[in-house]
Amino acid sequence: MASNKGEGSTGGLSARTDDAGWRLALLAHAANLRKAVMDSGLASAFDFQPSAESLAAVEAELGPMAQEAFRIVEAYTLGAAAAASGGGAGGEPQPPEFNARLNIILNGIEPRGHSPSEEVRSPAIIQSELWQLLYKVRESAEMAYARELDLVELDRRILFLLHNIGPLVPAGISSAVGVDKAQVSRSVKRLLEIKMIEREQLRSPLKLTRKGREHSERLLRLADLRNRELTFDIGDDELERFFAVIEKLLDQAVVLYEQERELCQAQETRQYPRPGAAIESESGSGNGDKIVLDRSRIISPLMTLSSYFSRSGSLAFKRLTRLSSFEAWVLNEIGRDPPLAWNTLVERIDRDHSQAGRTVNALLERGLILREGKPGRRHGTFTPSDEGQKLFELIQDASRKRSTFLLAPLSQQERESFLSTFDKIRRNAVVQLERERAYEELGQA
Repeated sequence: MASNKGEGSTGGLSARTDDAGWRLALLAHAANLRKAVMDSGLASAFDFQPSAESLAAVEAELGPMAQEAFRIVEAYTLGAAAAASGGGAGGEPQPPEFNARLNIILNGIEPRGHSPSEEVRSPAIIQSELWQLLYKVRESAEMAYARELDLVELDRRILFLLHNIGPLVPAGISSAVGVDKAQVSRSVKRLLEIKMIEREQLRSPLKLTRKGREHSERLLRLADLRNRELTFDIGDDELERFFAVIEKLLDQAVVLYEQERELCQAQETRQYPRPGAAIESESGSGNGDKIVLDRSRIISPLMTLSSYFSRSGSLAFKRLTRLSSFEAWVLNEIGRDPPLAWNTLVERIDRDHSQAGRTVNALLERGLILREGKPGRRHGTFTPSDEGQKLFELIQDASRKRSTFLLAPLSQQERESFLSTFDKIRRNAVVQLERERAYEELGQA
């Protein structure tokens, strides 16, 4: 298609004195599109594209929402131009109501919450802080459930899912827990062997046996207690709003995951999908079915969301940097606040010294970070090398775009409510973990 030329003015549209380049670019695009349609008819719109400069200006600020912003502006402009042509307005300049309504639309598109603290918080809450919360919950859960029945986490999640939702095929379980089919198959095999679950035929839905139901009910009593602890100070209405937001985030996370799978298979760069794009499930059904969410416990939907977002993140960071998800996280923490001391790094990533040490050694060997200070990994401070700094900037850019896309469907009120509830869950998870650690120490005394 031909590229639009001459987007140098706003065509008489009023612009605020604090307008950024992205807003002026959209105003100019609307003005020129309206003029083309009024002069040559609606058919001219098919070959009308934003200039490279306009597209770059909008993408720089709105990221993956840029294409959607252009579509919204174009839809309004074409509708207004068609109405004006029908009224015999000809090629007259934009009427005042066109200008006013377009500015209202742009106010709705404008990114909100531009304070530095919120810009840092949004990506962190989805990537870093969510991982840390789940790490704490998992650690306390392993200690608590082991006293009742020694099953790995995924086995327990499948038992809970089948108890609360009912029979499901492995593909449905995989999508519901956000874990790949191979892992689910191994877990299903273990549960079949110990006669916790059963199925009539190979492709029949899996369901609990009497033994599985008895054990799942035992574990669920403990799960209910843990859930009450994690939801302390969270009312029913607040919890319902929290689940509603998670469903929106999960839709976006699935789109990101499917997009990254396609990119890894095609090995070519593409735009992030627009919000609301059709989702093709991993099971290949392609029918856009909603993922089954287990709402019986507040942590289950968070684990599913984290699984999809982490899986797409692993693919994205590997594609962009050739680093694993955890290596990218460690490099990102070092790059955010260099020079970073060892103890501070371990505290931020909330992992044991051995796991952090292996990753730091790998980054050192690849020349992506530098260490200064006393000999030994656990002394001195760490900074990115020149090559590491380049990868850090790639990680930051990808994280911003991914988080922007993930949070795009949320209103400012939904986002603030979600973060507030999340903070309560995190606070309760810390208390829960410290109690379980105390139990462990008493048991070993």
